[in-house]
Amino acid sequence: MHVKTSRARLFAACFLLPALLVYIAFQIVPLIGAVYFALARWDGIAGSEVTFVGLKNFINLFKDKAFLLALKNMAVMVVGSVVFHTPIALLLAVALQATKRGFRLFKAIYFIPTVFPLTAIGLMWMFVFMPNGALNALLKNIGLTFLAQNWLIDKATAMNTITFVNIWAGIGYYMVILLAGLTTISPDIYEAAEIDGVNATQKLFQVTVPILKPTLVMCILMDIMGSIKVFDLVFAMTGGGPNGLTNLPTTLMYQEAFLYDHYGVGSAIGVVIMLICLTATGLTEALGKKSNRD
Repeated sequence: MHVKTSRARLFAACFLLPALLVYIAFQIVPLIGAVYFALARWDGIAGSEVTFVGLKNFINLFKDKAFLLALKNMAVMVVGSVVFHTPIALLLAVALQATKRGFRLFKAIYFIPTVFPLTAIGLMWMFVFMPNGALNALLKNIGLTFLAQNWLIDKATAMNTITFVNIWAGIGYYMVILLAGLTTISPDIYEAAEIDGVNATQKLFQVTVPILKPTLVMCILMDIMGSIKVFDLVFAMTGGGPNGLTNLPTTLMYQEAFLYDHYGVGSAIGVVIMLICLTATGLTEALGKKSNRD
C-alpha cells in the first residue's frame, strides 16, 4: 500500500513539475529580480553598473508628485470601475435572463467589447474623444456646442473619460459571469418568493443578490485587480499625457524604466503595484468572508 502511494505521488509530481518550472521561471524569478532592482540604481543596460541604494527608490517615489498623481488616478479608476461594472453587469444579466426573444443577439452585442484588445478599444475611443473627434463634432452638429470639451486634455474630464471607457469595455465580461451564476439558481426559489408576494425589485435584492454573493465578490476582486493593472487602454488613448495628467502607476513604470532608463525606479513602482494588489486581494477576501458569516 505504501509503495502504491509513493508511486502515485511520484506520478503526480512528474505531471506537476513542468508547470512548476514554468511558474518559477516566468513568475518567481522575475519577481525576485524586480525586488532586487527596486533596491538598486540601474539604467537597464546589460553590463552597466548596478548600485545598491536600499529603500531610496521607494522613498523618492512617495515624494514624487507624478507618482502620487498616478496613485490618485488609479484610485479613480478602481472606484469608478467597482461602483459601475458589477451593478450594471448584474442588471444586464437579470434583464437578459428574462428576455425571451433575441437572447443570443443581445448577449453577443454586450459581450463584443470584451473580444477586442484594450489597445484597439483605446484607439477607437481616442478618435471619439479627441478635440476634433466624433463626439465634439456630433455635439456641434446638433446645436450643443457648449457641451463640447477637450475630453482627454482637460484636467476635469481626462481621467473620468478613460474610466468610462474602461467601464464600457468590461461590462460584458462580468455580465457573462453573472449570467452563468444566475443559471444555477433554481426557478423554484423565485416561485416561492412570488407566492410570498415579493416584487421584482425585492426579488433582485433579497433573493438574487444573496445567492450570487460569492460570484459578486469574485467579480469585484477581479475588477479591482484589473483596474489596478490597466496599462494598454491609457497608453493607447493618452500615453499618460498631457504632462502626466492621466498617468497610472503602470504607465509611469513603463516611462521610468524604458523611456528615462530609470530601471530601479520602474522596478520599485512594479513592487508597489504588487503590494497594492496583494493588499486589495486580502481586504476583499476578508470582507467577503465577513459578509458570508453575517
